[in-house]
Amino acid sequence: MTAGSRGVGIVINQMRTCDGMNVEQWMKDMEEWGEQVAAFQRETKREQQLKVSTKGHEMDFVTNVDLKSEDMLVQRISEKYPDHSILTEERGLIDKQSDYLWVIDPIDGTTNFIHGFPMSSISVALQYKGITQAGIVYAPWMAMKFSAIRERGAYLNGERIAVSQTCELRHSLLATGFPAGDSQSTVNLAYFNRMIRKVSGIRRTGSAALDLCFVAASFLDGYWEFDLSDWDMCAGALIAKEAGAIVLNKDMDNHRLLICCNPRIFDVLQAGLLEQEEY
Repeated sequence: MTAGSRGVGIVINQMRTCDGMNVEQWMKDMEEWGEQVAAFQRETKREQQLKVSTKGHEMDFVTNVDLKSEDMLVQRISEKYPDHSILTEERGLIDKQSDYLWVIDPIDGTTNFIHGFPMSSISVALQYKGITQAGIVYAPWMAMKFSAIRERGAYLNGERIAVSQTCELRHSLLATGFPAGDSQSTVNLAYFNRMIRKVSGIRRTGSAALDLCFVAASFLDGYWEFDLSDWDMCAGALIAKEAGAIVLNKDMDNHRLLICCNPRIFDVLQAGLLEQEEY
């Protein structure tokens, strides 16, 4: 399941594809489906119909809302684009041997969602031959819709957005994330403890997709995290790049490091993070 991990940011020359469908229609579909799923999530939470279970280990949660939201998106994609492949967090890869791949995360930030903390999002992206062409990240509890079409800029609720102009690391507000469980917690705690002394502050929202979008909208100057899955970052990485961010997904000895930030601090942020390679 490597599609999308490193494909974000390459241009496809023709906006109209070989099957006659265009990116405007893809975006329209994403927005419509995202709004439908957001409405379902709000209603289910309001009616206190949430059911929580675990997967993998005891701190990795999944809810009936994750599963139903994913079912809704898969159904809509399959009905309109029956020949397209789909990659999801819960189902994995639905492989149709297609050049088109939808990458979806029905709730990025499930723990936040369970607790009513508003930092959760719905993430939907579409790739063509491994290249992300369009994506949305919808934050239903904050009425925020981030969107981007390749080579056409990034938007928040229809308004163009761009990364910050902060040029010194010590003036920067960053974010990071820690995985559910212990796979990279020790590694990232070492990074966190060193970086906190070099910057204005470090936040943890609990949603990788939103962290990427917050860099895009200049709410954050930069963000790093280890071992993200394609569904965590596919839409958000396109949105960040379209807003002017540098996005690097770097293979290291025992893990993969994602760095996303404005170009002015990229070199110094990357250098600061990579000092810790021995961990």
